[in-house]
Amino acid sequence: MISRILLYISLMLLGFMVGRKGNLGKALIKKLDSIQLVCLLFLLFIMGVSMGIDPNVMSSFSFLGFKGIIFASFSIIFSVFFIFIMNKILLLFKKEDNYLEGRRKLDA
Repeated sequence: MISRILLYISLMLLGFMVGRKGNLGKALIKKLDSIQLVCLLFLLFIMGVSMGIDPNVMSSFSFLGFKGIIFASFSIIFSVFFIFIMNKILLLFKKEDNYLEGRRKLDA
């Protein structure tokens, strides 16, 4: 289990280093979005196949769906709440910065 995680992290870091050095051709950079989309769709397909093969998943599909709806709902609710709170906090800092900048102009 840990070796898989280390493999994933190593591959991600390797990709980051290759991308950071800029050794990729312009043609490949333009195609990266398409390549990512195809890989993502392939991954989703393989995950669907593995779920369809597993009889335990199919027998508990309604329970998993219910848990998925609950998880997604709480994720959405708390994400919106967190963004709302952070937006209020950042707006307060922005107002304070604008106020201080205005005061500096008046003092000058």
